[in-house]
Amino acid sequence: MILITGPSGNVGAELVALLDQHPGVPRRIASRHPVPHRADHARLDFADRTTWTNALSGVDTLFLLFPLPGNKAARERIIPFVEAAARAGCRHVVYVSVFGADRLTFLPHHKVEKAIQASGMTWTVLRCSFFMQNLHRAVSTHGIDIVEHGELFVPAGKGRTTFLDARDASAVALDALLHPDRHRDTVHHLTGGQALGMSDVAAELGVALGRTIRYTRPGLIRFTIRLRRRGVGWDSIGFMAAVYTATRLGLNQPATDEVRTLLGEEPTPLRRFLDDSAWRWRDRRWT
Repeated sequence: MILITGPSGNVGAELVALLDQHPGVPRRIASRHPVPHRADHARLDFADRTTWTNALSGVDTLFLLFPLPGNKAARERIIPFVEAAARAGCRHVVYVSVFGADRLTFLPHHKVEKAIQASGMTWTVLRCSFFMQNLHRAVSTHGIDIVEHGELFVPAGKGRTTFLDARDASAVALDALLHPDRHRDTVHHLTGGQALGMSDVAAELGVALGRTIRYTRPGLIRFTIRLRRRGVGWDSIGFMAAVYTATRLGLNQPATDEVRTLLGEEPTPLRRFLDDSAWRWRDRRWT
């Protein structure tokens, strides 16, 4: 039995769609809220330990993705959940992490990776670069800036990053879930094929949407004030600020060939993703 957490996240949503193409694979889709028309759904709230036992019952493989990452959530919810999964008999965990989690100890992912590696389960860690889907995710609110202000409003300075399509990451995750021996106790660094500056991304957005999109290079204070006024939580802002600061400092630009090696094809280019997803900005359909 495979347990999928974070089914509405960047990778989780795409992974569920891929699993639906494998109806014979036992799976349980776990989230806080009911998923309409899914018989394989189970309630799971990381903040409510009474939901853990049922979600983990009979599970031997875990896909772990936690929303709104923060150090407090990692310490009080995710790490205890990892320990509970091991006690419940889970044998392998696939975890979506971020670049730098091995050396940047202030990232919550660093603590979760360490806990997984000490759990007794075998593991696969997917350290992913910046997801293209973050450009329209509700949690980032970047889509609002793009649509309402014609701005790409992120504090990344002149830094460059290798944008990754979550569809590519989910394909790797699926293989690690179905064939854990191929990925046992392995860290995969997944990136797009090219490091792009935010000005490049704004230009590509403009082409896809048929309007001018400017990269405005806000500072962290201005970025924080705008997102707080929208009601974005401190954990989300803190995590985004850390990622964008790393980008500004040139720490998120290395590209790897692991997507091509693992999937047998080149990573999805930004232009293809934007062409596929332009309707989300036009229809204001944030995920």
